[in-house]
Amino acid sequence: MRKVTFSLLALLVSALAPAQEFRATISGHVYDASGAAVPNAKIEAVNLENSETTNATSDTGGNYTLPFLRPGNYKMVVTAPGFKTYNRENLVLEVGRLIGIDVSLEVGQLSESVSVTAEAALLETQTGSRVGVVNTIQVSELPLNSRNPFMLGSMMSGVTFRGAAIWQRPFDNGAIAEWSVNGGRQSNNEFLMDGAPNNAQMGNNNIAYVPIVDAVQEFSVQQNSYDAGYGKTGGGVFNVVLKSGSNEHHVTLWEFYRRRWLDANTYQNNSVGLAKPAHELDQYGWQFAGPVRIPKILRKDGPVKLFYLGAYEGYREVWPQFLRNSYAAPEMRTGDFSRLRNPSGEPIIIYDPVTTQFAANGDPIRTPFPGNVIPQNRIHPVARAVTGFMPAPNATTAGVRYAQQNVLNPDYSATDKFYNLILKFDWNFGDNHRMFMRHASNDRTEDRCVNGICAGPGTDGQQPFQRINDAYVLDYLWTINPSTILNIRASNNRFVEKGFGAANDGFDLTSLGLSPALVNQLPAPRYFGRWNFYDAATGTTNQYSPLGRYQGVNITNSYNLFANLTKIIGSHTIKLGYDLRRTHYLLQNTGDILRLDARPNWTQRLWNQAEPNSGDAFASFLLGGVDGSVNYPVFPFFRNWYSAPFVQDDWKVSRKLTLNLGLRWDLNFYPDEKYNRVNRGFNAQEASPIANQVPAAMLAMYPQLRSLTGNLQFAGVNGNPTETGKRDWNNFQPRIGAAYQLNDKTVIRGGYGLYYLNPNNNWQEVTGFQNNTPVINSQDGGRTLIPNLLTNPFPSGINTPVGSTLGGSTFVGQNFNWFNGNMSIPRFHSFSFGIQRQLGQSSTIELSYVGSRTRGANTERDFNIPSVDFRRRCNLQEGGSPNFCNELIPNPFQGVAAFRGTEFFTRDTLSRFQLARPFPQFNGNLQERGRGESSLNYNSLQVNYNVRAGRGLTLIANYTFSKTIERFGYNDPYNNVMQQGLYFNDRPHFVKFSTVYELPIGRGKKFGSGINKWTNGLIGGWQVSTFSQIASGEPNDLPNNVIQLRDPRTKGGDFTGDFGWKDHQVKGFNPCVLRQFNDGSIRPQQFSLDRGCGTDTANYAWLRTADYAPRYTPFRSGQIRKQSLFNMDVALSKTVEFTDRIRAQFRLEAFNATNYYFYGRNDGFNTNPDSPLFGTVFPNQGNTQNGYPRQFQLGIKLFF
Repeated sequence: MRKVTFSLLALLVSALAPAQEFRATISGHVYDASGAAVPNAKIEAVNLENSETTNATSDTGGNYTLPFLRPGNYKMVVTAPGFKTYNRENLVLEVGRLIGIDVSLEVGQLSESVSVTAEAALLETQTGSRVGVVNTIQVSELPLNSRNPFMLGSMMSGVTFRGAAIWQRPFDNGAIAEWSVNGGRQSNNEFLMDGAPNNAQMGNNNIAYVPIVDAVQEFSVQQNSYDAGYGKTGGGVFNVVLKSGSNEHHVTLWEFYRRRWLDANTYQNNSVGLAKPAHELDQYGWQFAGPVRIPKILRKDGPVKLFYLGAYEGYREVWPQFLRNSYAAPEMRTGDFSRLRNPSGEPIIIYDPVTTQFAANGDPIRTPFPGNVIPQNRIHPVARAVTGFMPAPNATTAGVRYAQQNVLNPDYSATDKFYNLILKFDWNFGDNHRMFMRHASNDRTEDRCVNGICAGPGTDGQQPFQRINDAYVLDYLWTINPSTILNIRASNNRFVEKGFGAANDGFDLTSLGLSPALVNQLPAPRYFGRWNFYDAATGTTNQYSPLGRYQGVNITNSYNLFANLTKIIGSHTIKLGYDLRRTHYLLQNTGDILRLDARPNWTQRLWNQAEPNSGDAFASFLLGGVDGSVNYPVFPFFRNWYSAPFVQDDWKVSRKLTLNLGLRWDLNFYPDEKYNRVNRGFNAQEASPIANQVPAAMLAMYPQLRSLTGNLQFAGVNGNPTETGKRDWNNFQPRIGAAYQLNDKTVIRGGYGLYYLNPNNNWQEVTGFQNNTPVINSQDGGRTLIPNLLTNPFPSGINTPVGSTLGGSTFVGQNFNWFNGNMSIPRFHSFSFGIQRQLGQSSTIELSYVGSRTRGANTERDFNIPSVDFRRRCNLQEGGSPNFCNELIPNPFQGVAAFRGTEFFTRDTLSRFQLARPFPQFNGNLQERGRGESSLNYNSLQVNYNVRAGRGLTLIANYTFSKTIERFGYNDPYNNVMQQGLYFNDRPHFVKFSTVYELPIGRGKKFGSGINKWTNGLIGGWQVSTFSQIASGEPNDLPNNVIQLRDPRTKGGDFTGDFGWKDHQVKGFNPCVLRQFNDGSIRPQQFSLDRGCGTDTANYAWLRTADYAPRYTPFRSGQIRKQSLFNMDVALSKTVEFTDRIRAQFRLEAFNATNYYFYGRNDGFNTNPDSPLFGTVFPNQGNTQNGYPRQFQLGIKLFF
């Protein structure tokens, strides 16, 4: 019944109702020379490109409003009896702008006229909102890498892009969505195209469709919007408006060209003396636009007009991808690790997990293999077979661990093939009825190797990877009367993403020596599998390159309906609106069906403590020491409703003061799964059925198990709702903005707006419907390895999905995450206050305080952890002992049928720590997501200087001084201590500068205005365009298992405090680390001694803590920052006019024109206090995705 009521409400209100408006509005007063209002004046705005005409009449107070004006060049005419006709020519309207134009009429005859020539209105007198606009000239002329219009957002103050530098292409839908606006969370923005939603669900909040830049009329970013018509954002609103056909036919053809000879070499290649890699890029296309003429039906001067626009762009690229991989050296593959060394040249010892001595506390201490060589008869045949698919080393790299970065392919190039298509029709049925229809689609296919195995089984790359987009919109505008306008828009977006390593398909796993009994149980038995080699007992950092990749597919379908009724009542422009959306999100990812992970822990000296010079993942693999799992996938079909009625009143209180008052009500419901195959949280109080299955003897030993609680919950079961979270009915969002015009040149503006973020479907869990069977590799908690494990790591069989049928017994003996169904939708508070001043005829400067507060955002906490009092008995810093918690005690769950397929079923013992958990029947921390405890505080000073086409110069320059503080995650979940510190993309100083400048040389220019046609063809028509940005570095992460003893910037060891960012090894902070062992002893790390720290512990900056210690450091520190950002793109163009209608433009563009190697996006200083590379970074090993070399691009555009 509730769904029916909700649907009826949607239909009723949609008769009133949109939201996001991309068209402009002109409003103002008409008055005479004495300042008295002129009622009943006729105001007409005519689009000079397609003759669209919009009319209004001033009321008794002289007020008028002309809404829904498509961005473009207009003529404005005002007439009134007894007054001269007012003509305003060349009035440029930009996307979404609210323009204030007051008209002073002179007494006279209508046949007389007064003409005013103006371009874009400069001052924002009608709104407190802050909107950054990129006009048509800038869109078409600025150097735009890969011609992706969304990257124009980088020009705006308060807007930070953090995607990979090379992935800014029109098909990099995920990377190009990584924006933070005014301190909002990254990737939590709203993307619009022609006012219609343009988001995809995958990757948190991807952009669904990226249009062809030549088809773009204008681009804008709503940095602070106080209009209730906008919602679903935790930062900003990005809006792209496409062009329409005009009264004349126009054709544009283009080709943009890059080749190896136009590129600078990569920093990585230069560092090792290699030649430039191959690079080929062709980006070509065409665009046709104009009127549709049909005799007697669609005439040039007829009341019905139809315009068309069609555009196509192809993209073909072979782009350099320096493959730098790590594989075991040839002698290591036969068990010989005698040459294995750390970066300091010290030997790394391989220990035998089955030859054990025991320390006084009972812990096993392993003995080394003689000569560091594993005997041939100890190498597992499956490991030997998998090793055969690894490429042979072809290089050595200085300054790294032996057998690291030893398979190099600097000449490798990935390939991309992409097409993009737009078809658009604008239909005007007289002046009162207008409609446009648009279809847009594109398709991208990538072939990109990752691990150096570029053909055949074992490949770990996007081979192939596809993204397919389709976007449709139908928009209808009805001017019921001059004061009443109805706009209805329907749209649909479909976004498909799929990728896999096709060469792994069809592989016979039994050929590796895996048991047929295992292979036959796999849901996809003929696939190579996934083989990882990690550098620690926990975590997912690769020590050697992985093998294999499974497929992943996700599909987003978005169905949207908007309606907007605008009523002009005197000085009030009132909008009643409704925004209705239905999203379908299909996940068809198989996950890693068979995943086996090797780690150093089986060949290190101490079974439970890593040491820099003991153990190796590949050595463990040769011995058959793996963990991992089999994943039995499910393909969920998530669906959610979003609806938002709103009202907005733009009130012209007086000629000087305008108020923007709005209220929006978001009904943004958490998704459901079409077949209820989804979890609905975790009930910590509900009695567990396991209590009745534990043997009586064990209940006598552990009486607390009699009252065992904690059960996974399921949607639609036992009275649970089908939606994965509660419905918030109180998400009201007030909006208030104000603009006060002090004088003709100065405006004071500001406002406040509350927004609610878009909940992420990726938070949802399908535990039970998708089952996971973990590897059981030890019966004593990792002390000793089960023999011959690798032949069949799952001797008890594979767990198949059981759905919700097991109730509270679901996933016992295993670990899982769950989503808090009571989480409220996160809130985003946006506010600003500033002064805008016009300078001259074409420029403005604005000084603003801009802030935001994000509240109730998602954070995570370990839920299944013992009490803090118990933790104290484990933590050396609190007087405890890790050995106490590591001690093995009898396993009460051994042999209990519900635990079959997990180590709880087979093990004799479990650790004391495990059985002290509040829910000991589950093996792990049971991370709770969606706690709604995270927050962000952002404060900034923003200075914006704009020049709009003044004397051939268009300029946007801005400076942002800001600080973003984040409260996220737990330093100590036992004590509920959250961390608070700098946000990861905090950049205190950010300067941006973009220009389009027509050189004042040639016919009609300041210099050479009288030259002849042929001379003008040589020296006239030149233009320079630039975009530059400079920013502080991001804060570097800090290690999470240390105590900071001194300022990390303090000189120590080989860290002098002075370094160059292009040094072979950049040493960023103090390397002096003390190590606390589980027995309480403290000794310097060996690498610290090697780096000159000495034995005086007073000089040490860090203490590496023992097991069970909480985190004592914040997540990151402003004391240590990554590399600063600098980038400059430049374009030089020459336009040659052959006739009045035919011209050509030749372009030379340089991206990263200064060849500044920026690797600081993700490549910060090493934060592993057990690594000899602690506190350093190697620029020559940086990822080329972050810093690409200078690339020149040649282009030609033909206009007819």
